[in-house]
Amino acid sequence: TTNPTNMKAAVFVALLALATAAPRPDSSIESSELLHDERAQEGASYSTNVEIDNGISIAESGDDDGVQGTYVFTAPNGEIVEMRLVANENGAVFESPSGHLPVAPLPVQAIHPIPEHALEAIEFAAQQRASGVDRQDL
Repeated sequence: TTNPTNMKAAVFVALLALATAAPRPDSSIESSELLHDERAQEGASYSTNVEIDNGISIAESGDDDGVQGTYVFTAPNGEIVEMRLVANENGAVFESPSGHLPVAPLPVQAIHPIPEHALEAIEFAAQQRASGVDRQDL
């Protein structure tokens, strides 16, 4: 027969082993505190203002005409990154007053001259347009 005391001891030892092996929170992981959280919505209109003590800040609003917002955070290298968004029926435009969006390269200069036959074709097309000929008519 099994002794109930031995069974209790075995269960206690198993639970103690599980508790000892359980993962503990990493003390190197930073936690952040929410400093400000204001949200409102009425129909299709909304606004959100959130600020966290680690430098993250979100201010966004939207309605039937579109969305606009400002988003600020601290990059891993310590730089403050600010992004702005305006989105409406004309599309979305992102800006970065802090300079963190990529910029298109300058146009590349041609390394070869345009061939004479291509220049003649371009001139011919310009003359056709000037005289009222539409390429759809050809």
